[in-house]
Amino acid sequence: MKQLLTPQRATTVYLWSLMTVFLFCCGSQGYLNMTQAKFTIFCILTGLYLAVLGLCLLLHRPRLSLKHTTWAQRLILLYLLLTWISTLLSPHRAQAILGYSRREGAVTITLYCVVFLCISAYGRATKSLLFGCAATALAFCLLCMVQLTGANPLGLYPQGLSWFDAYTAYSGAYLGTIGNVDLVAAYICRVIPVLWVSLLRLRGRARSFLALPLAAALFVLVKISVLAGLVGVFGGAVLSLPVVLPLGKKGRILLACGIFGCTLAAMALIFAVDTRQGLWHELHELLHGRMDPGFGSGRLYIWQQVWQRIHPLFGTGPDTMLLARISPFSRYDANLGYTILGQIDVAHNDYLNILYHQGALALAAYLLALISLAVRWIRRREDPAAAILGSSVLCYCIQAFFGFSMVMTAPFFWAVLGILDSQTRSERA
Repeated sequence: MKQLLTPQRATTVYLWSLMTVFLFCCGSQGYLNMTQAKFTIFCILTGLYLAVLGLCLLLHRPRLSLKHTTWAQRLILLYLLLTWISTLLSPHRAQAILGYSRREGAVTITLYCVVFLCISAYGRATKSLLFGCAATALAFCLLCMVQLTGANPLGLYPQGLSWFDAYTAYSGAYLGTIGNVDLVAAYICRVIPVLWVSLLRLRGRARSFLALPLAAALFVLVKISVLAGLVGVFGGAVLSLPVVLPLGKKGRILLACGIFGCTLAAMALIFAVDTRQGLWHELHELLHGRMDPGFGSGRLYIWQQVWQRIHPLFGTGPDTMLLARISPFSRYDANLGYTILGQIDVAHNDYLNILYHQGALALAAYLLALISLAVRWIRRREDPAAAILGSSVLCYCIQAFFGFSMVMTAPFFWAVLGILDSQTRSERA
């Protein structure tokens, strides 16, 4: 009994449950109530994990000491403390505890942080988890590809509707067992780096299997054309190269200089040439100091409105932005033939979202935790597992600059973050 119930084994089972049960279960109402269904499943799985983990700790009685914690663990604990201070000081305290519009209240954030802390203590990067991630990602992407043909195999769309009714019969676009395509892109941002870096850094014939889910994930990402996901995957891949490629110090410096030079050249080209439409035109205008609030699918307008209502120290409490009654974003939809008004309940920038809801101190603790892990990722670049995990975190964090955290995908990020912390801690060097 004691040998079967170990913290490491309990953590491995939990990670498998996230990759399978949590990813594919989405409730009986499909996209109509996806957030609540995922929240319930996440709470049940995490509650069971913590109960089993507690039993394991009672059986094994390990020595727990603050001295043996990592800086990332301490900073995430500080982030959690500051989140609860923000919640208790919030004028909307009751709503901030569970979250008012997106189930991203203090309770959900607590679960994220606890998941990170437990996995960072007892999680291990293994090949079985890697191939499990690849297999479940392939199944997820195949479902998305079937839906992209107009089919509705799991009945996730309301009867009579399909992918082709996106932005016409219903607002937004939904896909897979996650829902909102922005969140689908966030999930894919976590998966693609794991796959291509594994193909690059691992050895053995078995790794060739990873090419199949990689191709499927890239196809879905390009097809849904979520800009945050594309920037996260391809921008993260470029920035990861000096770390993940097996180069010497001189080679890494030359590569970094080459990337920097190419970036400057691209910016110069965008500055000089105007395409008059699309993202290129928007970037051209921004480089010339001209800003339209509608740029970035309205994100600049949203960021501007949110920034003007910042409560710097402790924010307004988690997931309470909708209560601020921020002026809605309007966008003319050519397909519908009229202007859409969208209520602003999230900043569409995860870092600005933390600043608004939990305050500058919480944001600083969160960013410092990420920076501490980034430093260790670079230092442990010779370890293939560390290289794989760090690249995944980097891509997710890049897309988060244009995206948002929700329970459908955030648990995967916090789990990977925890395994990265475990893999790169000094005693495992």
